[in-house]
Amino acid sequence: MPTDTEHDQPEVEQNEQPTQRVSERALAALRPVLAALQGGDRHEVMTAWMSLQDPATMTILADGWRDDEGSMSSVFSVMSTMTGQVQRTRNLRRAVVALAEDRARRQTAEIVSRLEDSLGELTSVATALGASAPPTTVVSHDVLARLRIPTGYAIDAAGVYRLSASPEGELTRRRVTSAPIFISGRTIDVMSGEAKRQVIWRGPSGWCSRIVERRTILDSRHLLALTNLEAPVNSNNTGQVIAYLSDFEAENSHRIPAVRSSSSMGWQPDGGFLLPDMYYRPDVNGGRGSLTGGDFALTAPPGLEKMATGWTPAGTWEGWLSATELLTPYPYMYVAMYASACAPLLEMLKLPGFVVDFSGSTSGGKTTALRVAAAVWGRPSESYPTAMYSWDATKVWIERASAFICNLPVILDETKRARSQKIIRDVIYDFCQGQGRGRGAVDGTRPSGSWRSVLISSGEGAATNCSQDAGTRARVLSIVGKPLGHDVKVGARVSEEVQILLSENYGHLGRRIAQYLVANSEHHDTIREVYHDARARYSSEALTAVSRRHAAHLAAIEVAAGIIHQLGVPQCDVDPFGYLIESQTLAGLDADRPASALQDILSWCATNQPRFWGRHDHDPHGRVKTPLHGWAGTWGPGDDWDYIAISTLTFNAKMVEIGHDPKEIATRWAERNWLLSGNGRNRTRTLRIDGAPTRCYCIGKSAADEVFGDASW
Repeated sequence: MPTDTEHDQPEVEQNEQPTQRVSERALAALRPVLAALQGGDRHEVMTAWMSLQDPATMTILADGWRDDEGSMSSVFSVMSTMTGQVQRTRNLRRAVVALAEDRARRQTAEIVSRLEDSLGELTSVATALGASAPPTTVVSHDVLARLRIPTGYAIDAAGVYRLSASPEGELTRRRVTSAPIFISGRTIDVMSGEAKRQVIWRGPSGWCSRIVERRTILDSRHLLALTNLEAPVNSNNTGQVIAYLSDFEAENSHRIPAVRSSSSMGWQPDGGFLLPDMYYRPDVNGGRGSLTGGDFALTAPPGLEKMATGWTPAGTWEGWLSATELLTPYPYMYVAMYASACAPLLEMLKLPGFVVDFSGSTSGGKTTALRVAAAVWGRPSESYPTAMYSWDATKVWIERASAFICNLPVILDETKRARSQKIIRDVIYDFCQGQGRGRGAVDGTRPSGSWRSVLISSGEGAATNCSQDAGTRARVLSIVGKPLGHDVKVGARVSEEVQILLSENYGHLGRRIAQYLVANSEHHDTIREVYHDARARYSSEALTAVSRRHAAHLAAIEVAAGIIHQLGVPQCDVDPFGYLIESQTLAGLDADRPASALQDILSWCATNQPRFWGRHDHDPHGRVKTPLHGWAGTWGPGDDWDYIAISTLTFNAKMVEIGHDPKEIATRWAERNWLLSGNGRNRTRTLRIDGAPTRCYCIGKSAADEVFGDASW
């Protein structure tokens, strides 16, 4: 390849042989035209212009332009100042430049072709970079050896260059980038069908590798996004870089290795299971297949690339077991482990996502429980990257992260960090739906992600406190108490020891679970049968509609427990499910808070009937006896009544007194058609009580019959 000397601006490298003769011939060809224009004789001007149409003359001008663009451009500028010669000069200049570029391409191609013939083939990227080549952790040497530098380009440790030839036939180089960059792989996302490319470059901190959408390397605006990753692109060279990468891709279309990719972890369409460091295939080594072996590639969405590293293992299986053995006296810790292990089962069981929520006072071991859950799959740390996060994340981020990890557990610590209770309620609802919202983007509608998993949460207050809605509560398994027992000192010591072990040993159980499920795909029907049997058992023991919905969640956790104990995890000293069922029974009895609130308020109305107009008392003279504490509402006499009207003032006061949110309860009652609506969408009506107009909530008799079973209450 040519040797040359680099210059700053522009970075053109020239041989030192004089080339003035070429430009002098070109300038000499233009002098008659310039003299004729200055003389002003029309016949001479036309003759001079005609002389330039000779192909040999145009060739001389083109070579002169290539040799000394500045001098030639100056002459054209002078010619354009002559009266009536602007368009002719512009056309001549355009034709000369086009011919110069064509001759340069042809000459460069001929020279490069001769060089290639002498070498036998195009120079490989491995040969061009030599000792400066990226390490095998970035790209394999075999791939580098196969990839060829496209015709017309050169690569070395200092950058990418565009080759060109001087009029004398000497090869020169013009810098395209200040560091090497090339394409090393291509993928098709198995979920979206999107084409992607693996691009490698050397940045200030070393070699970088990113899998990007194909449009990134074909569009200037998208290519510039790589500047944030210290790629050697800028607003001045994007066009040249795109041309180079396009030529590189075309030259190596049959050499660039093709692998499948996915933008989400977990289950893949072929029945395999994808983790950042491993792809488990049903047909390879008992389900075990290495990512580095080219089986599969994980392509994280923009902004989540680093997140994937939080889901890779560290330490040993034995080290993780040592931590687990310290937890055998604590059933709630095992529940956290079971819930985490349960996440990949939901897809095969076709079970919607649900929430396992640990709540209670501080220093009870809730965060430790979440670390135990996180350590099943990845790094149990509060510092990023990690497999556990905080409730102070935005709804959009939680949605994107859920779609990315897909069939792995989402672990969120400390609900009090959430920006509002509405966020907690919305996250729980959307998470269990398993589908994010579609959002607008500059180039169209951004597709929403999907997932099917378990959300494991902690907080001082129960996550269900964010909503009185029974639907939300039916999605949450609430665990109230101290996961490490009531002895604070013992719990603190165990927590410290467990966290030390888990900080060094994590991610091993999850990989065993994934491998087991993939390698035993023929037994999935048996797993489903075990699940359905357990679900039927829990459902038969349920006391409420909410607890019956929890039966599916309990059954899935039980199946997960059976699998991980089969994989070698020691049993808990006590039955975790006994504690879990007791917790859910108590939670289920209190889960339907709107119904509970209705029962409470109707019971109060029944014992305070004289405070209602229509059931008021009279004094000995037959006059209406006004209640001491004022009118609570209006209620028709006897059993033939349509509704009980409670003044908004009384309703709000009584709801707060019995521990309910008045606005939330009114909303849930309205959703169940327990309230007779007013005009439009109003939930209240204006009624006259003792002649005074009063805003009231009107509870229909059918609602009372529904919660009490009949009207005899």
